[in-house]
Formats: sequence, structure tokens, C-alpha cells
Amino acid sequence: MAAGLGLAGCILIDALVQSERPFAFSHRIHVLEEGLDCVDCHSAWEDADDPGLPLPGQCALCHAELDAEKPPEHRAAALFEGERFKALRAGRLSDEILFSHRAHATRGDECAACHATLAENDGLARGPAAELALDMERCLACHAAGAGPREAECAACHREIRAEVAPPSHRANWKRYHGTVVRARTDLRADQCALCHQESSCESCHHVELPASHDNFWRRRGHGLTASMDRDSCATCHDSDSCDRCHQESRPLDHRGLWGAPRDLHCLTCHEPLRSEACSVCHAATPSHALATPLPGDHLPGMNCRQCHGSGQPLPHVDNGQSCTGCHH
Repeated sequence: MAAGLGLAGCILIDALVQSERPFAFSHRIHVLEEGLDCVDCHSAWEDADDPGLPLPGQCALCHAELDAEKPPEHRAAALFEGERFKALRAGRLSDEILFSHRAHATRGDECAACHATLAENDGLARGPAAELALDMERCLACHAAGAGPREAECAACHREIRAEVAPPSHRANWKRYHGTVVRARTDLRADQCALCHQESSCESCHHVELPASHDNFWRRRGHGLTASMDRDSCATCHDSDSCDRCHQESRPLDHRGLWGAPRDLHCLTCHEPLRSEACSVCHAATPSHALATPLPGDHLPGMNCRQCHGSGQPLPHVDNGQSCTGCHH
């Protein structure tokens, strides 16, 4: 019963809200079907910072005759309250945004440069179709390339957001989750972060405070597994020397027991390409290469060793791709 009352309440509230809304305004009918140009209705587009929304008298030029037989709620006049156009606007910007329609419209660009899909819209007054407002992504399509005045300053477009004031998206737990968001949101453009943050911003924080994922378990066990799956993510902050600095002194915890010979294929997981300094982590106390087994008497220096000691054949060590005779004289 409670659920039924709740549903009935929602329906009643929605009906009351809908009754206060003007009927849906269709750009499609006016632009595509009737062939009107933008300036036929938006006459003040060159003269004001706000887009020149139509006045009742402009609509009446056509609708005085067209609406004569329509009920009052379906007449164009229903879209107005006095001289104010009540239908939702195509560019709903918050009061926090500084935006001059005149500055953009007088650059010589076509209206469709910013309002590409507006002509196809059939119901600006309600529903998802009303979500045609400018957003950061659309502004950056031009301004990230250096267009516009003071493009690097927040105050050029924002009243409240500035270098010392975080945007609303940077909520209280942003510090904890920003790394996850950046990695998961492949649609984020790199220059969005760069608007406020320099490349060194990450280092200036994380040299002092490690990422939340880099706990003690990560240090002792977890980082190796992650590195084996996604080395590129590690390279964001760490170069290859970061691994060497620790593992020259201590081998990874899983390098024990039967980890080594005779196959040694595991080495290629990390030590690729093979280098002399990579071998020294495990082979610091092993015999010198100068003591390698000499060539048997029936093995001539010009022979191709890998014909017999190649893939699938027994080798006492990893084939590092170098000439065998460098050690086996």
C-alpha cells in the first residue's frame, strides 16, 4: 500500500510540474521544415552577451494566424511570460560561467559550429533533448588549441573556480579516488588535467605521499604482479632503474626453490632485453663467464650452435641472443 501511495504521489507531482511547463518547442519544425534561418528568431545575436531569444512580437508575425484556432495552451504565446521566453534554452549555463554569445557569434563561424544538432531537436522544453548546454568538453574543442583570450586562466570563464578553488568534481574524496578516475576514464583528454595541473603536479605530491594502492603489501608482494600485467602504468612514474635499485640487492620473493635452471624461461618476463646488469641480481656469486665450458673438439668456431642447441633443445642457461663463442672458446 505504501508503495502504491508513493507511486500515486509521484504521478501527481509530475502532472503538476508538467502542467506548469510550456509545450515542447521544436527547432526541427522551424529550421528544417519551414526553412527559417537562426537570425529570423534570434535577432539580437550580434548585440548582446546573452543569445538573442525571440520576443512575443517576432513569433506573432507567423503565429498570429497559425495559432488562431489553437487552444491557448498550444499557442506560441504560451511560451512567454510577459516578454520572457519560458522554454528551456539550448545553452543553459550556470550563473558561475562567464560567457559572451556575442563574442563567439561575431567571429564569423556558422551557428552550427556550436549548435550542430540543434536544428534536429524536436522538444527543447523537456526530457533528454533539453540537455544541449555547453560543457567543458565542447569548450575545450576550440580553446585547448589556444583560441580565445587568456585561455589558460580559469577566471576567463569562471566567476568562482580559480587556481585556489577546486571545481565541484573535485569533491572531498577526490584525493583518494582521482587516480582511479583518471585510469578508468579513457574519454578524459590529457589537456583537461593540464588546464590546472602541470606534469610535475603528480610528482610533487606522490614523492611525499604514496598513492593509496602503494601500501606495505604492495611494496612486498603486489607490485610485481601488477608490473607483469601493465608495465606502462608503472612507467608513468617509474623508469627501469627504479626496479634495479631495489632488486640489485634483493631478489623478488618468488625467486626461490625451483625458480631457476634448467629452463629459465621466467627470466624473460622481466629481463628483456637481456643485459649483463640484469643477470647480476641472481648470479652475483656464480662462476665468471670466462670459466665457461670450452668448445668440444668437434665444434668448429664457424658452426651454427643453435641448430643443435636451439628451441626445444637442452640449454643450461638462457639464450641471450649473443654469439656462443663469446664465452665458449
